[in-house]
Amino acid sequence: MKSTNTQKIFLSITGGRLVLFLLILAASLVFPRAFPTAQAVTYMSILLGSAFFLTAVYIYWYRKKGLTSTLKNVQTVLDVLLASVTVYLTGGLASPFTFLYSIAIITACLLSPERIGSLSAILSTLFYTLISILTWKQAGVDNEAAFTFFLNMGAFNTVAVLAIYLTKRLHQLEERLSITTKDVFMLEEIQRHLANSLKSGLITVDRSGSVLYYNIAAQEILGKVIENSYGKSLKAIIPGSQKVLKHCYEDNPPESRVEIEVECEGDHKVLGLSCFAITDNEGFFLGHGLIFQDITKIKERQEKLQLIDRLAALGEMAAGLAHEIRNPLASISGAAEFLGQADLVLPEGKRLVEIIQKETERLNRLTSTFLLYGRPEKNKAEKIMVEEEISSILVLLQQRRSLAQAQIQMDLASGLSFTADPHMFRQVMLNLLLNAFQALPKRSGKIQISGRYLGQSVNITISDNGEGLDKSELKKIFDPFYTTKPEGTGLGLSIVHRIVTELGGQISVKSEKGEGTTFMLTFPKNC
Repeated sequence: MKSTNTQKIFLSITGGRLVLFLLILAASLVFPRAFPTAQAVTYMSILLGSAFFLTAVYIYWYRKKGLTSTLKNVQTVLDVLLASVTVYLTGGLASPFTFLYSIAIITACLLSPERIGSLSAILSTLFYTLISILTWKQAGVDNEAAFTFFLNMGAFNTVAVLAIYLTKRLHQLEERLSITTKDVFMLEEIQRHLANSLKSGLITVDRSGSVLYYNIAAQEILGKVIENSYGKSLKAIIPGSQKVLKHCYEDNPPESRVEIEVECEGDHKVLGLSCFAITDNEGFFLGHGLIFQDITKIKERQEKLQLIDRLAALGEMAAGLAHEIRNPLASISGAAEFLGQADLVLPEGKRLVEIIQKETERLNRLTSTFLLYGRPEKNKAEKIMVEEEISSILVLLQQRRSLAQAQIQMDLASGLSFTADPHMFRQVMLNLLLNAFQALPKRSGKIQISGRYLGQSVNITISDNGEGLDKSELKKIFDPFYTTKPEGTGLGLSIVHRIVTELGGQISVKSEKGEGTTFMLTFPKNC
């Protein structure tokens, strides 16, 4: 840093020398009478030519070898000699160019105040003393000559002392500035890398709520919503954030975390957001900082776990209730059958006995469904050929006249298979495909079935182009007894969810009103 500054000073001095020589040349042309004889004009021309020549030599030397100590010493000595010759040839003590000594001293001090600056001051004093002795008689009155001599000598040395002192101070300040600049740069780098190393999004805003800074994680979470948002209002980027900032400002301490739902590039996201106030050393409020994370997947997992817990509890209750109902149903069914066969009922009552038998059978089927939902029975695991199982189920469903006709598109990986209870897998596929057929429009119905290996899992997707579901319906789709069909029991998809969970798999659904529905299942290769 110091070397770079010295080089800049050298180049500035060189430029200043050229400007000074040009000014002297221009002055000699504008004021020719300032030189009493033609010989003086000749001397001045030679001196200016020498000055330009030496400057060219200095520049060439600098370009070849850089700003070496030798170059500094040579330039200092030659500057003093050139100034001395100029003063001697232009009148000695009476010369108007005595100021050149001060310029030479200041130039030397700028290059190196302690050594070269002192050398320039000493040489200037010695040469000017010698010139004064040689031109003493030419100066005229002795008193005036002596006054001029001592005045110039005082000026030289005063300039030398001040230039050395000020240049030292300048170099010290440059060193301090260099160290401070490095420290500030390091702090800025640490701050920038620290903020960008955070896995959480970070946004800082001023007192008016305008964005001052955001890190890389914030951009990754929010996407294009936050790009080029410096100076923009935070509430335009994250709706609802103003309430968070208000609570952060009013509450002490603020609420630990707030959850906000936002739309980012068409995706619905849930942000877990914490806010903190930014103050200076005196406690003056400067703005806010927001730290947030995308907790959308965490919320989805929480909802899935809550659903599993809720369904498990309901399943246990349903299984117990089914067992309790089955025994009375068996007694009712047996008694009705006995009455019907023993002719113990009047002819007009036989119709009522048939109704009793029919309804008890329906209740029995319902209790069997409850038992399947509550405690799915795992039989021996076998290798399931996915395409074969789905094809056989489709053949059965397509025989039902009550179901709409559909164009079936199957895209299953060759030999797709996994190990599980085949009865449970058939139950899952039967319910999902039956739902898909029932949701189809009367014409142009389509069902797409795809399956792939994904690592140690098997992924199966079933899509239809039916009427679809809205968000409120989608949230309840796996709840027991929830159905959108007048004749449905609302247990089909609950049983599917229960069986898939029992097999160690996962099930999810995507749907939009009027856009159809897609069920996505994941099974481990060995359930």
